[in-house]
Amino acid sequence: MNAPLPLQRPQLLTEVARERIRDAIVTGELKLGEQMSEAQLAARMGISKTPVREALLRLQGDGLVEIHPQRGSFVFRLDASQVGQLCRYRAMIECAALREAMAEHRGALLDQMSRRVTEMRKAERARDLIGLARIDMDFHWQFLAHSPNGYLSEGYAIVRWQLTALRYRSPIANAVGSHQVLVDAVEAGDVDRAAELLAGHVLENEPRYLAANRGD
Repeated sequence: MNAPLPLQRPQLLTEVARERIRDAIVTGELKLGEQMSEAQLAARMGISKTPVREALLRLQGDGLVEIHPQRGSFVFRLDASQVGQLCRYRAMIECAALREAMAEHRGALLDQMSRRVTEMRKAERARDLIGLARIDMDFHWQFLAHSPNGYLSEGYAIVRWQLTALRYRSPIANAVGSHQVLVDAVEAGDVDRAAELLAGHVLENEPRYLAANRGD
């Protein structure tokens, strides 16, 4: 009963470093394509290089870091073809999740979507573009959260952090209108209309994401 309960400090530090570096990438503190020094990151966080190295390996799995032998670690950057593929993949996953969520949990989905649009209105009035980006991603996550198909959530997780990073780098000040029409379609129970609007909404992001990758 009195056996020691050791704290896995290296493991904890790895997760702390992972979250801190991920936040720096997503919010633009670290630029797309920027080379990252393990030593400099460790010094900035006041830890050793080992948890930083492990954190970068895990962030590679999140799609946020590219590790090249003999060259080092870099923040991800997509070419034009990859941006197009990402947007199409996102549209397919989200539309499939939306259809399943409407079939199984339309009421709960509608409630959560409506709440996010209310939050968007407040963020727009405050000109809080960072907050608006966060709410936007959370709005779209509701399709996955209310879909009974766990495979869709797992598929979305592959690109979620890249999408979040690009969304933060391409803020829009008028998100309410394009999301309210989705709420209206879900409220009406028109799944085909909702999916059509969602696909168009997602795909129209491609030019902005391309600009974000160029650093415009």
